[in-house]
Amino acid sequence: MPESRCLQGIWSSPWIFIFAASGSAVGLGNIWKFPYVLGENGGGAFLVVYCLCLLLVGLPVLIAEVALGRTVRSNPIDTVNDLSERRIVHPAWVLVPWLAGITGFLILTFYSVIAGWSIAYLDRAITGGFDNITQVGASSMFNELLATPSEMLLWHSVFMVLVVLTVGQSVTRGLSAVVRILLPVLVVTLLLLACYSMMIGNMSEALNFMFRWSWQNITFDVVLAAVGLALFSLSVGMGAMFAYGAYMSKRMSIARACSIVVGVDLLVALLAGLVIFPLVFSFDIDVQAGSSLTFVSLPIIFGNLLGGQFFAGVFFLLLVVAALTSAISMLELFVAWLHEKFYIARLKAALLMGMAVWFVGIAVLLSLNHWDSKLMFGLNLFELLDKFTSLILLPVGAILLSVLVAWFIPRPMLQNEMITKQANHFQWWYKTLKYISIPAMIVITLAGWIGV
Repeated sequence: MPESRCLQGIWSSPWIFIFAASGSAVGLGNIWKFPYVLGENGGGAFLVVYCLCLLLVGLPVLIAEVALGRTVRSNPIDTVNDLSERRIVHPAWVLVPWLAGITGFLILTFYSVIAGWSIAYLDRAITGGFDNITQVGASSMFNELLATPSEMLLWHSVFMVLVVLTVGQSVTRGLSAVVRILLPVLVVTLLLLACYSMMIGNMSEALNFMFRWSWQNITFDVVLAAVGLALFSLSVGMGAMFAYGAYMSKRMSIARACSIVVGVDLLVALLAGLVIFPLVFSFDIDVQAGSSLTFVSLPIIFGNLLGGQFFAGVFFLLLVVAALTSAISMLELFVAWLHEKFYIARLKAALLMGMAVWFVGIAVLLSLNHWDSKLMFGLNLFELLDKFTSLILLPVGAILLSVLVAWFIPRPMLQNEMITKQANHFQWWYKTLKYISIPAMIVITLAGWIGV
């Protein structure tokens, strides 16, 4: 009997799903955020904890989200509605996919602004704007960008047009076509850049910083940062993997596919570190520069490097590509829902959602200059959305979705989804999700809220 098909289509092969899910996972979190968080949290100690978090928290939650998406073959909202109509779960659980969709929407409103910075810096790199730049000049360049809303609006708009045009196509013509090309190009180019960086930079000190560690360096703050980055990096908790799971063939092993996705995600993060840290140590840049590491420190390095204009252009092009592959998944939940529920054409649905993100994004970018007022807790709109989504919405969404799968979806139903072909592997995933992933997320999230 042929398997049921989602209205959006089915990934044509397991590798297309892996490319799409990896593209969703691989984004600014890997190339922009991972290196500076690694630098702020002691290097190797953070990396060890981060890998454990990916294995014991990120992977089980990712499998749960994909498996739930494949149960009904519909968008996440209608999936949970269908399960409630069949009296499998309580109707109140429909709030979980709504929360996930809203989380992805809110993240995209400021994510697109940061992606716009990447396009702006790509433009500067190509036109030689980094040539012989100093620390003062690099800081001024970044501050001038933040103080120029018209330029940020231009690049924010360009990025959102790219996102809308991609999501507006069918799954087979849009998402799969883009990720099938862009993701391999991104990984191979990062690998070449990493090799070049280690050849001309301080490779030994970079490797020592990234991979040597001691137990004394592992603190609760390091664990908190690692769990938060693992959830953000894998795009769990915002419905993207939930939606992608609906397009997955029943013949695919969810566990195998998701394990490869986690592996690709970690590989890209490590390659980004191997691109940045040999150069950072070679030019004696502070590894704890924070979020400015990419947009202030790297222009100094590229601007004083032989062939720096070319390599700067390649790096910031990769940053734009990574941002695009993640951003298209953030719109997918609501676009799929509008298409299936109200029979709105995908392009029109993507345009409606994209316009909403674009308008909120204008307020976000203005909060960095003309509207730089502190709304709550001493934070402007940009900072507030970042903190609210990363500290509250993402972890809460991931926790609720994991609880739904682990404690309320019947176990035979999950086993029928062919999460894994090995019974012992299913046991490992099921018990890890129930007794390690969920408790760890709850404890660490609560501790983060109370400031432990």
